[in-house]
Amino acid sequence: MLLRMNTADTDSQVIHFLRLPLVVLVLLIHSNFHGTSEAWNALWAAGSPSVGPAMPTLGTIIDIISGSLAQLANPFFFFIGGFLFFREGTFSKSLYLHKLRNRVSSLLIPYLIWNAIYLVALLAGERTMPGWTANIGKTMTDFTVADWLYAFWDITLIGGQGAMTAPVAIHFWFIRDLMLIALLSPVIYQLLRFLSSQRKEVPIILFMALLYATKWVEGLPGLSSQGILFFSFGAYFSISGLKFTDAMRPMRWGGLFFALFFWQFNSPNLMYAGLIVFVVSVVTRLIEHQQTTGNPRPLIPPFLANASFFIFAYHSLLVGGFRYLFETGAVNPQNGIEALGIYLLCPVILIVVGAITHSLIKKVAPGLARLLTGGR
Repeated sequence: MLLRMNTADTDSQVIHFLRLPLVVLVLLIHSNFHGTSEAWNALWAAGSPSVGPAMPTLGTIIDIISGSLAQLANPFFFFIGGFLFFREGTFSKSLYLHKLRNRVSSLLIPYLIWNAIYLVALLAGERTMPGWTANIGKTMTDFTVADWLYAFWDITLIGGQGAMTAPVAIHFWFIRDLMLIALLSPVIYQLLRFLSSQRKEVPIILFMALLYATKWVEGLPGLSSQGILFFSFGAYFSISGLKFTDAMRPMRWGGLFFALFFWQFNSPNLMYAGLIVFVVSVVTRLIEHQQTTGNPRPLIPPFLANASFFIFAYHSLLVGGFRYLFETGAVNPQNGIEALGIYLLCPVILIVVGAITHSLIKKVAPGLARLLTGGR
């Protein structure tokens, strides 16, 4: 999703393939409409069976998908970001400065533009739609200069409300954290270079221990412990000169078992580490199968794959519209079947609208498209 790359080797092909599926997981995270209306809240109300154990409600299933499994997208993107940042395997001051300059156009400029777009959209919604809330804890017309600046970094600093420590375009917290981790990359490189010289058991045990410890460590705005660790996880392969697909391909079922084991022990980041191994193994085998059968068709249409970042960036604007319809009662599911249909259809609508919009902008204003997507 985040970087252009040569797709000649298997590592790059796996990353290229995963761009859109990982964005779909992000869409599923934000397609959970629990709390928007009584109709949606009813899906979480458990019945009392007369015989046997209680079955999970539809709401519980949605929580498992959106609130747990789909959250894999975040650590996976950090893993990819770390691997690509140190792709050369070496590091120097000039290379470091070159990478930072590249990330001004690929990360910082889209970050600033999209947060500005979301601010304008929220202000317009606040002024034109009754009952609209920007969920910031303060009316935007009452913003101070500091509040407008906080909106680009951490909205919890506005009005003292306790939402997620993220910019106004909430899903861009990942981009914010990735930029800050990039600034710390010289320190990460030195630590990982030292670990790569040790017996392989040392970094594995240390990584697992630190992932387990994240249960009690929240991190700071811009420096999430999850982001630093999974960025380092991906970076380790590049710095050590290892192909992550070669390492993970034989570990398909081991990765899945590892994930299930730590899911039982409520250790989400260890679960995500296992799922990354499982997914990489499955996708690697899928790509190899396609190559052996001589099928030249891409697994994901380029029209969709190339729009991945735009879909990621814009989607919360449309999701906000969906939430407004549910909150005002204009549209609501009448039963579980309708709710499930809306839940599954929402990401499809977001992908189709995003891909078409991205294509139109590229055709009409290619320069704007490059700014919005960081040149992707």
